Amino acid sequence: MSPLAFFPEGMRRKSYFTTERINKMLIDNKQALLQATAEVMGTTPEAIIGNRKTFAEALARQIVMTLWAEGHSLQASCEIVGRTHHTAAFYARRKIHERLQYCEATRERMKIILEKYSQNILDKTNEYL
Repeated sequence: MSPLAFFPEGMRRKSYFTTERINKMLIDNKQALLQATAEVMGTTPEAIIGNRKTFAEALARQIVMTLWAEGHSLQASCEIVGRTHHTAAFYARRKIHERLQYCEATRERMKIILEKYSQNILDKTNEYL
């Protein structure tokens, strides 16, 4: 199951790079993504960017790279979490896509992260109004 299946309806965009139009959520705010992921995974944004390899931090790092890679390059996905080589994002995407097939908890986490991300963006927008 693709992570795109969890994107809220109001946060999707059309993709014109395929023959079909596919709804994709535009994720373009690094801090909001890190904050939402940290809240759901019970860690901090600094821990996600750090080098520790506990399950929660590693999974959070993989989720951030996977979501960021949906609209950006693999290299940019690595840089958001302090990694240097694009293969880290490639591996993270593969692991998350595999986990989404069999792990209900990961599917729920992804859904909650995307909802929190959307809420963080809306809150930031309302601050400017």
